[in-house]
Amino acid sequence: MRIFHSSRAVLALNGIIMIIIGLTFFIFPEKITIIMFPKIISNPEAIKTGVVLRYLMGAGQLCIGIILYLARISIKSGAQRLLLGSGIGFMIIFATAILIIIKYDADIPIIALSIYPLLAILSLYVSTRKYQE
Repeated sequence: MRIFHSSRAVLALNGIIMIIIGLTFFIFPEKITIIMFPKIISNPEAIKTGVVLRYLMGAGQLCIGIILYLARISIKSGAQRLLLGSGIGFMIIFATAILIIIKYDADIPIIALSIYPLLAILSLYVSTRKYQE
């Protein structure tokens, strides 16, 4: 597959996925909060706090997505460094999500949870390849 040979293509993919995730947090903040913490459904203040946090997370994801997408036109070495950094960042996000599941008994859907290690592996793999298009 050509995507495994192009750090720029992976940057674009990462950016688009992060933008979609960010927009999802903006569009469905209450639903995501209740899915993650179903026990708070009867507590409006807890839901409000969760919604605020989803908006903040959405803004962060959107910001990162835009930066990654716009960075796709960088020189190859710059694109590779950005991919390496984003790969490490995606692993940190994944580890944090696991910590939240274990420590705070959150219900993070497996699909949402699996996106970050997949992006991390892809980013780290492509960023360390010698041959780049």
